[in-house]
Amino acid sequence: MHDGSITVGLAYPPAWDQRPPEHIAKDLTALHQLSPAVRVLPCRLDLPGAAADKVALSITVAVALSLPPDVTCIAPRLRWVQCLGAGVGKLPVTQLTEQGIEITTGSGVNATGVAEFALTRLLAHVKRLDDLGRQQRQRQWAPCHGAQLAGTTLGILGPGTIGTLIAERARAFGMRVLGVARHPGRPRPHIDALYPPEDLHIMLTRCDAVIAALPETPATTDWMDEQAFAAMPPGAFFCNIGRGSLVVEDALIAALRSGHLAGAALDVTREEPLPADSPLWTTPRLALSPHAAADPTAHFTGLFALLKENLSRHIRGRPLIHRYDHARGY
Repeated sequence: MHDGSITVGLAYPPAWDQRPPEHIAKDLTALHQLSPAVRVLPCRLDLPGAAADKVALSITVAVALSLPPDVTCIAPRLRWVQCLGAGVGKLPVTQLTEQGIEITTGSGVNATGVAEFALTRLLAHVKRLDDLGRQQRQRQWAPCHGAQLAGTTLGILGPGTIGTLIAERARAFGMRVLGVARHPGRPRPHIDALYPPEDLHIMLTRCDAVIAALPETPATTDWMDEQAFAAMPPGAFFCNIGRGSLVVEDALIAALRSGHLAGAALDVTREEPLPADSPLWTTPRLALSPHAAADPTAHFTGLFALLKENLSRHIRGRPLIHRYDHARGY
């Protein structure tokens, strides 16, 4: 870097970080204390070149969820992008990697909250909480019994950080846990058996419930299509807390309307915000949420802990954590 300085640009709306001001100030102080060369400043990188934020001209590190394609013109000193989330779909990854700019993901910073949310959706379905709530509103006292998770089988698509936490919690409920992974020969904690991607449908036939926690890549787009949902046993449950591109939504709608699937939950959709005229809104036995599985407070606490560790590594010339692999797409 030209003068040895490291300017970190926080290129996201400040309102996204909903933590108490003293918590934010503490994290910023910890970053500044890593080295006298470090400055951390709010920054806009979504402005046209002529109106570019002056801070952008000096930043060497950008903390962002999305960046414009011409970000290297707006921020000519940029050398590293720390993404807010696990996915990098809103970053111009090709342009960045071609110019030697390193990208690290926020993988795992919100893993606990998302894992809890996914299991909550599964429990709500199995225990028939919607039916019980409906009976209460109607002042109806009638038998309405749910089932139990113990003894059933859960399939996890994407046994990474989030998937592993889901598996750990599912095992605590007495579930058998299967998973699909690119390298099934590599043991994963809390997962009883792993399948390669080409055996996805085989695994699906053995699952009472499936939770998807996959990143968005060309390889995973449309994985859950008509054939995949048909492979799941009648009465099974599906939940996606990964990326909306995984699911062929018409196929999911058809599987729910036919009764083949007993229920489903989507925290992510192919188009966000979900249009008001989307048929997903009125699909029976489908629980929708607006990409709300994470706890924003815990997310930014985890993000700044990761940023501190990576910034420390950056200063010392050590490899960064959660480096984006362009070949794998995550």
